[in-house]
Amino acid sequence: MDKLTLTTATSSRLVCYYNSLAENRPDYGQFSVSDIDPNQCTHLIYAFSDINNTNELVPSSDTHIQQYQLFNGHKKRNPLLKTLLAVGGLMFNRQKFSTMVADQQNRTKFIQSAIKLLRENGFDGLNLDWRNPGGQDKERFTLLCQELNETFVDEGNATNRDRLIVTASVSAEKATIDASYEVSQIAMYLDFINVLTFDFHGPWENVTGHHSPLYNGSQDTGDEIYFNTDYAMQYWRDQGAPAHKLNLGLAAYGRAFNLSTESSDVGAPTNGPGEEGCYTGEEGFWASYETCLYIEGNTTQLIVDQEVPYAVTDNQWVGFDNKASLDTKVVICSVNYLKTNNFGGAFVWSLDLDDTTGKFCKMGKSPFISRLHDILVPASSSRLVCYYNSEAGNREGDGKFTTSDIDPNKCTHLIYAFSDINNQNELVPSNATDLQHYQAFNELKTSNPQLKTLLAVGGLTSNTQK
Repeated sequence: MDKLTLTTATSSRLVCYYNSLAENRPDYGQFSVSDIDPNQCTHLIYAFSDINNTNELVPSSDTHIQQYQLFNGHKKRNPLLKTLLAVGGLMFNRQKFSTMVADQQNRTKFIQSAIKLLRENGFDGLNLDWRNPGGQDKERFTLLCQELNETFVDEGNATNRDRLIVTASVSAEKATIDASYEVSQIAMYLDFINVLTFDFHGPWENVTGHHSPLYNGSQDTGDEIYFNTDYAMQYWRDQGAPAHKLNLGLAAYGRAFNLSTESSDVGAPTNGPGEEGCYTGEEGFWASYETCLYIEGNTTQLIVDQEVPYAVTDNQWVGFDNKASLDTKVVICSVNYLKTNNFGGAFVWSLDLDDTTGKFCKMGKSPFISRLHDILVPASSSRLVCYYNSEAGNREGDGKFTTSDIDPNKCTHLIYAFSDINNQNELVPSNATDLQHYQAFNELKTSNPQLKTLLAVGGLTSNTQK
């Protein structure tokens, strides 16, 4: 049954990663916490923290505590901003995760240390970036998500503070999803899920291919038909993840190949990664500003069936996203995914890979993030106020509708109906169970920080004498 179908495009998530390693890059590649614009994204994620030998969440280096303070200081300029601390990542020692989740004692120690580190430094939540918790770790990852959620709820109630947010960044590859995640179960405990819909292809292969295609290509065969953004998002949803919790992944970088023949089409032979980015310093990896620099004066080609661009310069082939492909991915997703499929938003890896100075792409400062902000987080003074009738929780069958059924991204304001007035003229819940529902109702703001919640008193059947 389609529930609460009114829609608005003003409350989509735009989640942006900050890669702390970027502050060590040379010249124009250097990007520090102080360079972040706090008004571009709804959520900022600091990447990465670490897990020590006693299963505690800790900073990756001694200098990071000071950086955490500066990072969270951005909320002074944007009070709606939510900040998270990520642990894990592509290069993380996965054995640290496996050891930590191996038993409840280890998980408890990790969770308690996470609460301490997050609270002391002003973060709003945690991002788990564990790409493939397979084997026994598949079930243990579910337990970790559950225990994090439940402990964060208890801690928030005990301290009378907003509950810490629990999120995860997950694989977009079907085989890894099947082997690593109990999708419907982890989705119950996570506030949102970042689907890593990039790096489907890359210079580790022997032919060219776009690393973040929207759709499958005409040359795709076998499992390659699954290596695209659309399939991955639909698959996560179909496996039981609520669509409004899913964020589509966008990469502010290109993957470059070294062509080995005169052919330069999709599927052309290659013999390794392309040149290293002059600022990022990794072979076959070009930040969006490096891509602009390297392909200047060359014609951008469109992979028509996959709706993404590539360019060739000398013997270098690079697939990337530009304004047109972002519009295709995100505007299509805004119209079809966010409104029809109800996907929650998008996330970007990462802020430091954008043309932050405007020097290279000649499109103003941070054109990648700015375009996404314009599409996903438009300035709007329009209100869409929606009532929730608490009595609907007592209906039978398909008529039943509880606070957990509410999509927090549909309305600008939600009103809980109704409270009561007692004999001492005090505002009180209508019944004893409403306090628990109030908590669940207001926790919807963790998924949509722009949401405003109100409590109604009165109503058509209210005793007007009160």
